[in-house]
Amino acid sequence: MKAFKFSLKRVQTYKGQILDKEKRTLGIFIRQRDEIIDKIRILEHFRDTKAAEAFEKQREGVGVQELLSFSYLIENARAQLKMARIELQRAEETVENQRRVVVAAYQEKTGMDRLEEKQEEEHRLLAAKFEENEVMQVISNKWADRTGAGDINPEIA
Repeated sequence: MKAFKFSLKRVQTYKGQILDKEKRTLGIFIRQRDEIIDKIRILEHFRDTKAAEAFEKQREGVGVQELLSFSYLIENARAQLKMARIELQRAEETVENQRRVVVAAYQEKTGMDRLEEKQEEEHRLLAAKFEENEVMQVISNKWADRTGAGDINPEIA
């Protein structure tokens, strides 16, 4: 049976997938937050427009029923704005929490990247050490061959 092996590359790929998934989730939350902000702008514009219309109608001398209608629309817009602002606050908290998750996933992935760089550096050092040992072995062998053949006086060397 083949031994279980979980390579660093697989871990890096997995961490990268998690990071991408969390980024997509963050994007969804940001888009939802932005939609709430747009909704608030629309409601504020509607409220302000209706308040201006009510003021203008009041100056012109309109009936009580029409003023009550404007009052209802303005109060309804205010209530919707209050709810939308609460919803925005929750959305901001959700975005911030997800932002923390993305940062943590990013840190985990960069940790894996740094580990890979460290392993590559260790591999390069070991390879250089191995090459150095091979060169020293070749030099030693040549030295031994020369001294054994009588080419070099061992007393002088």
